Amino acid sequence: MLKRKKLWVGVAVFLFVFCWFFLNPSYSYYKLTKENKNALTLNGVELSYTITADNLENRTIQVPANSKQTVTMKVTSNNEKSTEYEVYYQVLGSLSQEEKDKVSVKCYENVSQDLPTGEISSNGVKTIVVEIENNNTVPVTIELGCQGGLIGRDLVLEQGNKIPVTIASIELVEMIKPEAVLDNIASEFVTSPTGIDFSKISSDTNGKGLYILHGTENNANPIMYYRGAVTNNNVRFANFCWKIVRTTETGGVKLIYNGRPNDNGQCSNTIESETMIQNSVFNTGNSDNAYVGYMYGTPSSSTYEKTHKNTNDSAIKTVIDKWYSENLIVYTEMLEDTIWCNDRSLSPNSSGDGTYSEYTDYGGYYRLYYNKTPSLECVNENDRFTVSEENGNGALMYPVALLTADEIAYAGAVFNVTNFYYYLYNKNNWWTMSPVFFKTTYNAGISWVEPSGLLLYTYSSRTAGIRPSVSLKKGTKVVGSGDGTAENPYVVE
Repeated sequence: MLKRKKLWVGVAVFLFVFCWFFLNPSYSYYKLTKENKNALTLNGVELSYTITADNLENRTIQVPANSKQTVTMKVTSNNEKSTEYEVYYQVLGSLSQEEKDKVSVKCYENVSQDLPTGEISSNGVKTIVVEIENNNTVPVTIELGCQGGLIGRDLVLEQGNKIPVTIASIELVEMIKPEAVLDNIASEFVTSPTGIDFSKISSDTNGKGLYILHGTENNANPIMYYRGAVTNNNVRFANFCWKIVRTTETGGVKLIYNGRPNDNGQCSNTIESETMIQNSVFNTGNSDNAYVGYMYGTPSSSTYEKTHKNTNDSAIKTVIDKWYSENLIVYTEMLEDTIWCNDRSLSPNSSGDGTYSEYTDYGGYYRLYYNKTPSLECVNENDRFTVSEENGNGALMYPVALLTADEIAYAGAVFNVTNFYYYLYNKNNWWTMSPVFFKTTYNAGISWVEPSGLLLYTYSSRTAGIRPSVSLKKGTKVVGSGDGTAENPYVVE
């Protein structure tokens, strides 16, 4: 009886070992069975992958001393079922460990390429971009390979080295630029052969997307602006959500505040208080032309210069500066000192001269109410608000202010015409930086956006929402795989 029990125990152990090594798919590492390092055997299942790239020869590449090489490889599965895969690398030749340590091989994570490890379908293809950096004084040869295993089982790399993944760092302007089209021609969402008609609101036939401002297309930094019901211009910066409005003449990216991200880092804010820092008057007074100013001079003055001298902060500037100092001051080095235009130029048809209580029309009112022709030009140096005097009036403490009515017109709004379908619509009143006129009925008038999405005007002592605007410096980079949507915004590095 005892011998029989021992026999059965022996049989059981044999069956267990047999099943474990030959039948159980959880066997967690794989032996190379051929000289071809792409062909691996797992429990009797041969898994193979083909690697191709223009600058690879027999899966190897020589990288010169103190240089970088980028390999864009196609990894093709030669298997009849979906598998897990991992790309690895080896440094060939008789190098010391110190020399091997001076070789870096990595991938960047972004939306346009695959990662060096993951799942691949039957006969599927992965595009993997590998950056190889050789910091040695001699050239090195790198071999790339791929191993595989069954889905749901851990891969254990038996030879070669893992390829780490680094978050991609790409210039924001370069991310958005491929979408841009000229605004004075017909295109996907512009039916007129002469381009966008700014006397009409944005729509699927009059502008929806990213446009190049005609006349700037050959500049060193063409101006691009978003228009219409776009959903891919969301940015997360300084722990806040923003919308990209346009690029600047100096290659920066101008943003408008759009609230705080949710717990998942998403920027899904769309309405009212969610998209504004608070409500405020533009100026506490309204009975003088001086109060159309973001900064202003002496009320009741008899000259234009004294009336519009940048001596006193407006109420809204005080609020914005305080908010900036509490929230963004540590990010100042990332922002450009662009121009914020408080256009107090006189309209050609103005009967007044912009002093005291003279009935006066300003330039923005003439352009947008009468001519329907927005412009990004800021005529008077006194109205070009900047921190430095190099490119403006040097009157700002911080590089932050408000959008102009013209910028909002480019985005899709029209004076006195409802528009519920453009990216700046938020169901609320909020201020622009653009003076309109001084009239006895409205007194000091400032342009604002109404709850129906239209541009209009009101007197400066009314209360409305504040949406600050900042401009990221040229060359600002974003990280990760953001695509600009509310669910997956661009994240500024």
